[in-house]
Amino acid sequence: MASVIVIVAAGLSIALGGGVVPPERVPTLPSLLGGVPLATPPPTIAATVPPISTPPPTIGATFPPVSTAPPAATNSPTLSQISSPSAGPGIRAERIQIDRLGIDLRIVEGDGIDAPIGKAAHYPGTGWPGSGTNIYIYGHARAGMFLALWDVAVGDQVILTLVDGTQRTYVVAKILPLVPWNAVAYLGATPTEQLTLQTSTSTGPTAPRFIAIAYPAP
Repeated sequence: MASVIVIVAAGLSIALGGGVVPPERVPTLPSLLGGVPLATPPPTIAATVPPISTPPPTIGATFPPVSTAPPAATNSPTLSQISSPSAGPGIRAERIQIDRLGIDLRIVEGDGIDAPIGKAAHYPGTGWPGSGTNIYIYGHARAGMFLALWDVAVGDQVILTLVDGTQRTYVVAKILPLVPWNAVAYLGATPTEQLTLQTSTSTGPTAPRFIAIAYPAP
């Protein structure tokens, strides 16, 4: 079964699944603030990278229009709104490594709003390796965490160590350096496995998110 992983390191809160989310529960990508000063903006990605203005494909669900103001933390999407009923459970990952970037972090279950210091977080309701859908991992743009994700390149390998002791390798294929904070479609289920990684670009709650998408290694 194909696998896809998505990494995100700052500011995630997305809604997936069927049905329409009421205006008062409009989801957003996780906000990874934590008062971390970011002296420089993320690097400009080569022109070969797909423009971020092109939205990811919609997978069997529609999303309500997002408001211009960030939602309150208490209005984060529920598990049922973002999970995919057809996705298998997969195997939980407990560690993420990107050797070229020096990233090596333990993975914990996140709340979809913030991320713990010194760890990467799994967005609740998204997939795990072997589930055949979107795996969403996010973390703060801080030294020793996901700050180095700004330097990710197409072809970089991402290794997930699973709780059963095995490892899964994903290869970065897409880099999206300026994803709108409310682009919740990136949290949605995908028809094949992928890994989505997210981090922040600034400390502002509506600052763009930095996203890299990887697919299972052949």
